[in-house]
Amino acid sequence: MTDMYDYDSLLARVREALPEEIKNRERFEVPKVEVIYEGKNTIIKNFMDIVKRINRDQMHVYKYLMRELGTAGSIQGDRLVLKGRISQSLIQSRIDSYVKTYVICYECGSPDTELRKEGRVEILVCKACGAIRPVHGKVAVKFSMSKLEEGKVYNVEITDLSRDGDGIAKYGDYTIYVPGARKGEQVKVKIVKIKKNVAFGRIVS
Repeated sequence: MTDMYDYDSLLARVREALPEEIKNRERFEVPKVEVIYEGKNTIIKNFMDIVKRINRDQMHVYKYLMRELGTAGSIQGDRLVLKGRISQSLIQSRIDSYVKTYVICYECGSPDTELRKEGRVEILVCKACGAIRPVHGKVAVKFSMSKLEEGKVYNVEITDLSRDGDGIAKYGDYTIYVPGARKGEQVKVKIVKIKKNVAFGRIVS
């Protein structure tokens, strides 16, 4: 008999029920750097394509690259012209670092974030899960209820049903799927699996 709490099958059902907007986040890919050399200059041909894809201010990305690559340069149309011959692999690694630091949410991995500045501190705000953190801070701040823990029991209210008929409850930023639960019920749920901000539980007496 198939385990009704098999993680892979449960996750597949959840993914199938996700709105298209959320599915698109999972397909987020940053264009690979396209580099050519003209004399002693290095040119990133698709600089603006990268900037638009990660949805960040071009000057913010530009200043970061100048600092990290230790060079000078200028934005010319859609291209970024750098002084000196710089390897494509080094530029790619710096772009990857920028995305990890200034774009991807540290909590849920979503690229749907916004970069704000409060005084001298840059703040990364996730529109998907609500996580907030200073970009260079050591302590991440998240405004939510306590984190769920596998194996623990929680009192929750079933507020909706999935397309497969599983009960859906919210706990802070978590969505909990509970097979056999009915909408409107108050139930005790034991958490059997957690993946980022999605959890699977079973009703206990």
